Amino acid sequence: MNIVLTGFMASGKTAISKAISHNSEFQRIDTDDMIVDMTGKSINDIFAEFGEDEFRRIEHKAVCKVSALDGYVIATGGGVVLDKDNIKELRKNGVIVNLAPDFEVIVSRLANARRTRPLLKNSDIEDVKKRFLARLPYYEDRDIEIRIVKDRSPREYAEEILTKCRDLARMREKNE
Repeated sequence: MNIVLTGFMASGKTAISKAISHNSEFQRIDTDDMIVDMTGKSINDIFAEFGEDEFRRIEHKAVCKVSALDGYVIATGGGVVLDKDNIKELRKNGVIVNLAPDFEVIVSRLANARRTRPLLKNSDIEDVKKRFLARLPYYEDRDIEIRIVKDRSPREYAEEILTKCRDLARMREKNE
């Protein structure tokens, strides 16, 4: 079984996936890191040179690769949920955990992120809010939702996620 973290940019997928890996037997992998390894280009460069459609095509290839793994916590890119086939692949061997912050949490975390996040380059806060609201329905396709607030540590979230995943696994076994 894998634990798959989804959520909007700056929701904490990277930090929480590291905490889960540190506090459990799960190894960690990040789909954005895989894309960089697969292409030899940064995410920003892929967006700049080829556009979002090509990035999403490459992202789907990375999703297919990580979906074949077992025993991983997978940090996904914020837009991975836009392709239902990605979620279908990830769910084959994974529990989809959506990290769900309020928009105010996102705003507080994005202050320094413009240079590293391609979809923020030419966006003002209203554009980001529109993107956030447009993606909310996609994040509903999950097995577990974790509310993200300002004053909790990645370790606290990791413990909550591990507990909920174990409970879900026990419930699924019982129903089989």
